[in-house]
Amino acid sequence: MMRQLYLALVSFAAVLGANAQMDSVLTLISKIDFQPSHELHDGNQILLMGYSSTIGGSLNLPSPTLEFKENDSIQLDMWNLSQGPPHTIHLHGLDVDQENDGVPALSFSVAHDDTGSYMFKAPHPGTYLYHCHETSVLHVQAGMYGVIIVRPNSTDTMTWDNGYSFHSERTWLMSEIDTNWHHDTIINHTYDSTAMTHLVLDYRLQHFLINGKSEHQLVGNVELFASLGEQVYLRLANIGNYGNRMILPSVLNAQQVSSDGRPLPNTVLSDTIEILPGERYGVLLDCDAHFQGTGVVEYFNLNTGQVENTQNIAVTVDGYVGISEYLEEPKMFPNPATNQLMIALPESIQEMASVTIENMLGRRVLEQKISDKPIIIAPLVSGNYIVRIRSKGREWNRKLIIQ
Repeated sequence: MMRQLYLALVSFAAVLGANAQMDSVLTLISKIDFQPSHELHDGNQILLMGYSSTIGGSLNLPSPTLEFKENDSIQLDMWNLSQGPPHTIHLHGLDVDQENDGVPALSFSVAHDDTGSYMFKAPHPGTYLYHCHETSVLHVQAGMYGVIIVRPNSTDTMTWDNGYSFHSERTWLMSEIDTNWHHDTIINHTYDSTAMTHLVLDYRLQHFLINGKSEHQLVGNVELFASLGEQVYLRLANIGNYGNRMILPSVLNAQQVSSDGRPLPNTVLSDTIEILPGERYGVLLDCDAHFQGTGVVEYFNLNTGQVENTQNIAVTVDGYVGISEYLEEPKMFPNPATNQLMIALPESIQEMASVTIENMLGRRVLEQKISDKPIIIAPLVSGNYIVRIRSKGREWNRKLIIQ
């Protein structure tokens, strides 16, 4: 076994060396968790099959985000260690040639303990997806998906050359989970190369995700913090089987500027964006008022049109962009914390600074002046909190996790 592993590693390294002229060489390993490890909001853990950049360790949901520069020559290597069926990497929307597109009948599949390489030139800057296209209904549900971002060569803070500039960006990828599909007998199914179909259970969803999280898990993981005057580029994508309806606060002035990796001929100013399965949108936000509230994602059944779930994303617009005195922000660490919390303040806002900690019910659990000494949080129970830092009439809100 060790000899086989050694030979596989040597062979894989030889492939990489032979293509050293590529601008970018990336490696993804397709594998399956040895035991249920991905925790859902209700505390249950499920088994995942997905892509990773490492052989060991549990899988993450979604798989790693891949970033390329426009017109770069890319070699994307895959090593299949999933212990069962073959896999591919389909470059969804990337407009590469068929041989490297990852659709099995037109491209190629990679069997267990084998390797394959996708060669392509990164196309127009935009937001794309990748996923397995073998038994894709099951393998995508299993967790074999992620986001691809192609950036312009000129700068990372523009949508594309001569496009829209922005100060920061967020990527929100929507999906769903039916936990009944994540048992070993379903995900780690027996592979039969002669079978034309693979039977699966009825699709009965219990979890609706944003970047692999839902409900209280979104706190500290999927949020929008911005400053007054800040332009935020929001990359929205849907890899699930339901439609998504993103409803953003009006103070963000959401403007749809791209669709499926291409600029829209006419931008659309709307607080509501519908994203169907496989679609991606680029939305430019221009925050013009201080605000604290939520954005909403509705998940609707494509057959009935009925909204079956709603997820809320915290949205906070605080501080200012473009005025130097307001660019100095307080620092809070560690986070997550256990016994003590430190808040470091720039000199300009140290005077009369105070901190308030609230639990997720809005109940104040701690309040004191800020000094150079640690804040003792040991008496507080584990969970998620909101930390409000105040000085000179200004307020900064931070999320804190106490372990």
